[in-house]
Parts: sequence; C-alpha cells; structure tokens
Amino acid sequence: MGKQAASEYESAYNDLIDYFKKHDPLYLCAFCLYYFSMHEEGIDEEAINGCIEFPPFFVEVLQCISLKFKRNLSANLLNEKVENFKSTIINLNRNQSFSHLKLIENAKSEEDLGAIQLSTEMMGHTLAVRNWAYVDQMETIAHELADLVEQNFINHFKFNPHDFLDILFELAILTEEKLNIHRRKTISFLKQNKINKVFDKYEESFPHIEKTNKSKREEIWEMTNKSLDNLKASMLAHSDLFLTNIFTHNLEDIYNHFSKEISKKEISIILESLSLSFGDLSDINKDHIFLNNPIHYKPLIKISNKEYFSVIPHMFSHLGVDLFESLISQNAKLQKKYSIKKGKFLEDNVEILLKKSFPKGQIFKGSLWDCPTENKQFENDLIVLIEDFALIIECKSGTISPPARRGATGRLFKTIKELVIDPSEQAIRFEKFLKQNPKNHIFQTKCGKKNKINSAKIKYYVPLGVTLSNLGSIGCNLKKLINAKISTNTIDQLAPSISYTDLEIIFEILPLQAEKIHYLSRRREFEAHLFFHGDEMDLFGFYLDNGFNIGETEFDKSNFIDLTLKSKDIDPYFIGRSRGVNVKKPTLQKTKLWHDTLNKLEQNARHWLMSSYILLNLPLEDQIKYEKGLKKLINNIKSGKCQQKHNYMIMTFGPTRRKFAITGYPYEEIDRETRNAIINDIIASMQENNNVRGVLVLGYDLKFKHYPYSVVAGSYKTDLFDKLELSHN
Repeated sequence: MGKQAASEYESAYNDLIDYFKKHDPLYLCAFCLYYFSMHEEGIDEEAINGCIEFPPFFVEVLQCISLKFKRNLSANLLNEKVENFKSTIINLNRNQSFSHLKLIENAKSEEDLGAIQLSTEMMGHTLAVRNWAYVDQMETIAHELADLVEQNFINHFKFNPHDFLDILFELAILTEEKLNIHRRKTISFLKQNKINKVFDKYEESFPHIEKTNKSKREEIWEMTNKSLDNLKASMLAHSDLFLTNIFTHNLEDIYNHFSKEISKKEISIILESLSLSFGDLSDINKDHIFLNNPIHYKPLIKISNKEYFSVIPHMFSHLGVDLFESLISQNAKLQKKYSIKKGKFLEDNVEILLKKSFPKGQIFKGSLWDCPTENKQFENDLIVLIEDFALIIECKSGTISPPARRGATGRLFKTIKELVIDPSEQAIRFEKFLKQNPKNHIFQTKCGKKNKINSAKIKYYVPLGVTLSNLGSIGCNLKKLINAKISTNTIDQLAPSISYTDLEIIFEILPLQAEKIHYLSRRREFEAHLFFHGDEMDLFGFYLDNGFNIGETEFDKSNFIDLTLKSKDIDPYFIGRSRGVNVKKPTLQKTKLWHDTLNKLEQNARHWLMSSYILLNLPLEDQIKYEKGLKKLINNIKSGKCQQKHNYMIMTFGPTRRKFAITGYPYEEIDRETRNAIINDIIASMQENNNVRGVLVLGYDLKFKHYPYSVVAGSYKTDLFDKLELSHN
C-alpha cells in the first residue's frame, strides 16, 4: 500500500503542478478555500460526518506550491475542471499520507514497529491537527509570552511583539469580514428571478466591472441558452475572479483597521517579516511541503510593496506562538533570556490555576529535596495538599522542534523524553520519597521560603506533568511511548502529561475540587488499563459521559476504543463563548440528587473528598438505580410496610477490582446515639467484604427532610486507587 501510494502521489503532484502553470495560483488557492473549506458558523463538518473531505491543511499545501513559480496572471477559470482539480488535491494528500506506510520496511523486528507507529502518528498530527487550544487561549498565551521579553524584542526587531501578534490575529477577522461580504454579494444576484434583476444586482455588487446595455445582455442571454440558471452560473463563475480580493490585504486597510494607532512603517516591517514572494520556494523539496511547510513561518505572499495575500488566516491563532518564537530564535541572547522566563511563566500560571481550582488546598512551590538513592538535590515545581490527597506537578515549557514534528525518530524521541518522560520521572521520584518518609518535612526553596509538608497525612498521590506544548494523542498515551522503547519504565513508574491549555479547560468544566481530583487520578488508571486512541480532550469528553465508569471493559485486553472526535462535545461551548454565542456548558453526567449531594459535601462535610470520590465512581445509570431504590425504601418505611425497626439499602457498584459500596439509610424518631450505632454497624458489615475498596453511608432524617442528605459517614479504611497494571493480584 505504501509503495503504491508513493507512486500515485508522484503522479498526482505532477497533475497539480499543471494546474498552477495554466491558472493564477492565487485564484486556485482562493477558489479552494471558498468552495471546498468554507462552512457557515456553527456547522462542524467533522462532527457531523466524522471526517473532513477537504481539510484546512490542503490549502496550506496549495499556497506553498504557489510560491514555487513566478505568478501566472492568467484569467482562466476552472469551469468544468473543478471536480478534477479537487480530486487531484485530495488524491495528492491521501497518497502522501499513505506513503508513510513504507516506513514499515525499516522495521527489523516487531519491537521496531512501536517506534515507527509513533513517528507516523506524529507526522499525521503535524499534517492535520490545527489549533492545539481554543482561539482565545492561543491568543492570550501568545500575548502573555510576548510580555516576557517585550522591550528586548523591540530593541532588536524594531517593532512591538504585541503589534506583530495583533496584526496577525486581526488579519483573520478582516478576511472573515470580506469573505462574508463577497458571499452576500453573490447571494444577492443568485436569488433574483428575472433576467434584468440578475444583471442589475450583479453589477451593483461588483461596481468595478463594465456595465452591460440591452444588446449586450441579450447577447449573453443567448450564450447561456436562455436559461436563468445558466446565466446565474456564468456570473458566479465570473465573480470567482474576485475571490483573491477576499484574501488580499493592503497596508492602508490594516492601518485604518487599527485606527492609525500602529504606524505604517511598523506595519510594513511586520508584514515583510511574515512574507514570501513568488518563486522563493522554487527549489523546495516537495515532501517538505507537507511536514515542514515554509508558509507556517512566512504565512503571507507579497504581491506588491503594499499588498499581501494569504488563504490560511484561520491558522493565524494557531501559528502565533510559533511565529513569535521563530523570530526570537534568530538572536541567541534573546532566546536564552526568553527560555528562562518562559519556564517561570508556565510554573506561575499553573500555580495561579491551582490556587483558583483548589481553594481548600495548600499549594507549595519550588521544594528543594535531597534524593538519597541518587545522592542529588531535586526541585519539585508544585504540590497541592488537600485532605488525604497530594497532587505532585512538574512543569516543562519546551517546544516541539521542526524535525520532531516531521517524525524524525531521534528528535521526536528526544522531545518526548524532555516534555513527557523527564517530568513524569521527577514527579514519581518525589512521590516515592514522601511515601518512604512519612513525617513532617521542611523543604527549603530558592526564594528563601520554607515549605512545611507532613507526608504522614498523605494517603493518595496524583503525579502529573504539565507542558506548554501539545503533543496530541502521542503525549496522551504512555503505553505508546513504552511500546516505542522511548522509556524503559513500566506504566506505574510514569505519570500522565497534560498541556496547560487542556488543564485550563478541564478545570473550568469541572466546578468541584473533587471532580478535578477524580479526573486526574482516574485518568491515570484509565490510560494505564485501556487501549485507546485520542488526545486529552477526547479523553475528557469521554469522562464527561460516564466518569470513566465503564465496568469490566476497562480491564479487557481485547478491547480498543477509538475516542477520536469526543472532543467535539466540548467544542461548541468554548468556540461559542469566544464568538459571543451563548452555548450550554458541558458537565459531568449526574442526576440532580448527585449534583446537590456532591456540592453539599464539598461545602461543609468532613472528609468530603474521599466521600465525593466514592460517589463519583457511580455512572449515571447507577445513580438513577440508587435513587429509585431509596425512594421505594422511604415509601415502604412511611407506609409501615417494613417489618424491621431499622432499614437501609446497600448498593455495590463498579468492576470486580474497583468495587465500592454505598448505603442509603432513611430513619425517623431515633436519637443520634442510636443512629450512629446503626451506621457503625453498617460500615463494619460492609467492610467484611474484602473486595470493597471504600464504603459510604448517606443518612436521611425523614422527620426533618434534610436535602440532599442529613448525615454522611464512611471509613478511614479505604483503598480508592487501583493498581496500574492490567494483571491484578
């Protein structure tokens, strides 16, 4: 398949080049984006159909090919060749992707396949994945990073990095406005039902074209076989000659758009820094067009001293950080200063996020500790202590190099080790130290502050790596890294890695502290147990459906779950918010009683986190089952149908190796001492079942009708976390 695809790829490439020799390259690019990639607001083709017929990166390929030659100013239209042109582009890109299968030839053993699979997956990610965060997140981070070295940047490049980013991001808005104007113009004449009205509206919409008199209109009417549909089609085709105007911006327009607050000289310097000219890529290796596309670093085509063209403004928010950092890399001194500040930026932002997300927790930063096994001092970036739980975080602000994006094994493995494996090992190392030394610790910090941590009170550890870059499905699945021999660690010796922007999204969607802890801890178990494909947001979308409570399926080695596109459940809320559209916020699936119980626990219950953790292990269907059973029991008690004086219902749930128990205990007309004695008896009897990891009793006083419960009780003898290995003893 790989060899055949490689052959067909060469043929499709040559066919595509022929189109560029016969047509204006800007017309071809604009035509493709307008007709093949444009969608109305609120329409997500990938979510509806499961795939995109003409993905956005196709037009990136076309813009790059445009720069191989001097511009052909032909006015030739595609007309009847439209479908052939489209299929040529689709075949080119499909065969280029399938040609990666040839890499299997390099495998000398079955073990080599893991590394090859990882490389090809990275290629696919580089090729097709855009916007590793939502637009507002990307633009905010770009500006915050620009703040770190603003004055140094100005001194070296002679323009403000914020102006650079503002122009880049606003070009997307300007393009969208022009695109909608053009669309309205075409609709205005297409909806007319009389010949002269079609002509009038067309000439009104495009006033720069030559006006037609009566005889000319009759001549055109004859040429279109006196068909109103043919007339409209010919005018629509003629209007396609103006599509390039949508994606062309001149210096004067940009200057006025910013209310003349950015000088024309600065705008000109910025546009030049982002531009390539026709013929600049005449010698480009065609394979680099896909995995090392130069327009990702120079996204504009310079048409004249004042005009610039681009069909990829939809990518500008995605490219902002890379373009900014590409400029910085040109100066070694500035690069060094920026890298140091970038690392601190990530740590500071994660700390702020943690303080906001865990108001009941203690957060310590920069603990210096001596590792007895390695005889070396290490520094923990952040630790959150909340009840019996500790969240240990290590941050890495490194970037993914171009060779790594292209799937170059050496650089890819090095990048993954730096961004995923190293922080993972650091977090696990600190966890191991605290477990082996359960006592009061006083850790020094570089700023002179002392962090006091009592590890004797910690029962549950949640290690986590946080990156600024996003590795997609590769960074989300540690088993893939182990299979590729990037790490010799076993799954229990590694911690998950989540990008900062993904962590922001997760913590915003999950309002309760218990939900955040539950997701991060169960996410580690889920990743270790299940064979799946998807990125962090796909995983999170799946969690919102069921809390990762999928029974024995989690431990069945024969199962593989493709979670790709589950993130689409989350997209409407964040995309809508950034565009000022009110969309319902996604939530973890819960009944109202469960929602209210969890909220009350977090507000005022003792040991609320362990209690909440147990409740979060019930999927929606079990919550409903519990409520029905409880309601039936309460009705029986009130109607006198129960023969026993004290009545309660016990519900066990979860797979065999993650079984929990919850008891609903309605009561009336008993004193507190008796009630507590009954609850203690319930807990003791439930603990006799050695397979139960945790027990919880919810009491309901039928006299006072407390809602959502009257009393909650549990046992300290919990074992909430499962082992990470699939084989469980």
